[in-house]
Amino acid sequence: MPIDWENIRKSQFPALEKLTYLMAAAASPMNKSAYDRAIEYYNEMLNFGDLHNEQFFVDIDNARKLIAEYINAKPEEIAFMINTSSGMHAIANLFANEKGEILYPSLEFPTSIHMFKRMGYSCKKIQESNNKFLIEDFEKELTDKSKFIVHSHVQSFNGFRQNLVKLGEFCKEHDLKNIINATQSFGSFQIDVKEQNIDALACNALKWIGCGFGAGILYIKESLIKEKELPFTSWLSVEDALSMDNDNLRVIQKVRSMDSLGGCPNFPALLTLKGGLELIKNKIGSGNIQVGVKEIQERIMWLTSEFIKKIRELDFKIITPLEMEYRSGILTVEHEKAKRIYRYLSKNNVHISLKKYPKSTQKTLLRFALNYYNNLEDINRTIKILTEILKKF
Repeated sequence: MPIDWENIRKSQFPALEKLTYLMAAAASPMNKSAYDRAIEYYNEMLNFGDLHNEQFFVDIDNARKLIAEYINAKPEEIAFMINTSSGMHAIANLFANEKGEILYPSLEFPTSIHMFKRMGYSCKKIQESNNKFLIEDFEKELTDKSKFIVHSHVQSFNGFRQNLVKLGEFCKEHDLKNIINATQSFGSFQIDVKEQNIDALACNALKWIGCGFGAGILYIKESLIKEKELPFTSWLSVEDALSMDNDNLRVIQKVRSMDSLGGCPNFPALLTLKGGLELIKNKIGSGNIQVGVKEIQERIMWLTSEFIKKIRELDFKIITPLEMEYRSGILTVEHEKAKRIYRYLSKNNVHISLKKYPKSTQKTLLRFALNYYNNLEDINRTIKILTEILKKF
């Protein structure tokens, strides 16, 4: 049965009744399913305090199971962080005793690589080829010291989507640890940590899944945790935690022991995440979260194809790869008067992101990010307003 996307838009995203919103790569409006879960939590705390906190733990474990189903992992391999940065912090500390050379895309989002550089890892930039980071580009830079690849599934800068199957095969062939930042794909594109040979993955829930700030997701392959000490633990990370024995250091050697770095969970954010995951599984995927994500991915690819057809007729330099294999929901274009165009769009209630090249002083880039809740009306309205402003130049 075909998905009624317009009904989902109307019932789940009230913000879109008044906004033309093309900035999911920054953050999506919160969906109603996520919001309802948050309100339930706050009402519970308002009326009953902490009397029923055991149910909160059950609920976030159910969210963990949904994530595990989505990315084909074990629930024990999933921990909840605050954001992507805290997840990358945990990963960098996990491998601290086996530092080696990291290969990473030159346009990689700072979060992915910041902590590794601070900790003294040797980091080598891989330059793009026509705005893409191809496997052969990494292969050319391999040395005997290369031990890790750190790579966003989808690049925030220009929307390049890496082929994770090919990247995983490459890492396996060359004995490289495969570390993925999935912030710009979580909830919108298919991920399979086993098929794609992903060793560690970090992301958040505020962008494509529309669950607001404060929920980070961390995956680490179980076999790695068995070999190493957890980089973070605290009182809830141990066996018999409620004994409150400060001599008890019997840490449960599972990734989930790092939830909130071992302390009390951020319940409102994590319950909100649960609501967003339930939307994908139940209302889009008909009871199967992987089917839901696949439907979302196909919807986004169709929307971006429609948008590209129209924007190619305008006076922009497109810096996003247009091949289907490498595309995502992000389309970035360049124009010398980007700032003026951005202001005109905002004035007309069309909301996108104004960007610049990392070393540039001028903002010349416009980033459009289409999520599954967008529609052809959003696209046509945006193109109409872009056409109007370009005629004035």
